[in-house]
Amino acid sequence: MKHLKNFNESIYEREVVFTNKRNPRLVITIKKSPDGRITEIQNETGIRFPFSIGQLLQRNVEVWACNNNFLMDGKDTCPEKKIFGVKASDVPQGHEWRHIFPHKF
Repeated sequence: MKHLKNFNESIYEREVVFTNKRNPRLVITIKKSPDGRITEIQNETGIRFPFSIGQLLQRNVEVWACNNNFLMDGKDTCPEKKIFGVKASDVPQGHEWRHIFPHKF
């Protein structure tokens, strides 16, 4: 019965992978339980990871990933850069801002 309990717990665990943007070989893998607690951390590279087992995995981990150039599950967690309060992707090609400030776009 003990094996079944471990098997059932592992079904509901979710794995989150952090990959460095500049060096994709730097990987940190964590597993979290359904209630959001970290159950396991695999950090073979020795990078300082400020979260520990038993801690809740909240949105602050996305801020850490953005500040330290990591992708979370292959997605960039950094907010898009804004110029004059407008997202850079919302300014169309050929717009006068792109001509006046080419280094910003």
